[in-house]
Amino acid sequence: MKRVIFAAVVCGLFVCRGVAGASSAGAATDPTAYASALRTAAQTLEAASRARSPSVPDVHVPPAPLPGPPRYSPSLDDWLQATLRSAREEKRKPQRAQTLRTAAATLRYAVVTARTAAEAADAPLGPTLAAILADPAYHQHESTTQAQVHKSWWQRFLEWLAETFDRLWRGISDAAGSVPLLGQIIAALVVGLIAALLTLMGYRLARYVMSRRRKGAGELTGEPIEIGELPEALYARARAASATGRFAAAVVLVFRAGLLQLDAGGIIPYDAARTAGEYRRKVRRECSRAAAPFDDLARSFTLAAYAEIPVDEQDWRGADDAYHKFAPLVAPRTAAGSP
Repeated sequence: MKRVIFAAVVCGLFVCRGVAGASSAGAATDPTAYASALRTAAQTLEAASRARSPSVPDVHVPPAPLPGPPRYSPSLDDWLQATLRSAREEKRKPQRAQTLRTAAATLRYAVVTARTAAEAADAPLGPTLAAILADPAYHQHESTTQAQVHKSWWQRFLEWLAETFDRLWRGISDAAGSVPLLGQIIAALVVGLIAALLTLMGYRLARYVMSRRRKGAGELTGEPIEIGELPEALYARARAASATGRFAAAVVLVFRAGLLQLDAGGIIPYDAARTAGEYRRKVRRECSRAAAPFDDLARSFTLAAYAEIPVDEQDWRGADDAYHKFAPLVAPRTAAGSP
């Protein structure tokens, strides 16, 4: 379609013979002979496209019959040679034949357009059109300097990558078109590969988000609780951390002291894999009287371990107060008469 539009523009410019001024010293080509040459070239290209193994013929067309020295001289033969070069570089026979057929159709269209342009050129110009063509501003010389487009190395890399994928995909398409079963296998493999890549990307993204979310908790929780460690020892470490301004670590330690209180009281056995939310639900079921202060303690722990806002002394005091309310409610009861 682009080639047909190009030929229409080329032949449409033939009408503007007023820009040429006086007749040229050289003899003009006969419009009838010009149309016959275009028709012959079109027939040659059409015949070549119908061959079993289409080859690109060496075809030329004469210059357009423009009188006078042309200021704008688009060459239909230049376009034709560029199209034939493109067809010769095309490795796929169906695409090469299609290019030849398109070029032949364009030349046939140019025959009709050239005949119409020649007939219209003999009609007298109207006064308005003649005044426009006589304006010196209309006679502009075509610039021969091409604008230099500077591309960054990143743009050149992306273009190279796109061309590489395009050549690879065209090769796969050709193989798939010649063998239907192979095409189905390749399509299934490509779809599976894309699905695997998307799954891998989603997995890596989820791991990255979770690692960032748990980064603060990993830095604060430190080493795991030792077997046999007492809640009082953890609480003492929490107070020592708060004394040095490490309030987030102090909150984490006092929460872990509360977990050991639950274990020591025989209410909920300690489990390092259990989340704060799971602990809260178990405390509501197993020891409802301690649920309210433990909820406050768990919220302080979540803020210190996972939130991205800093933990200050006021947050530590809130966690410490919740621990003092919670610990007596879950402390192991001593036997009657014991000291």
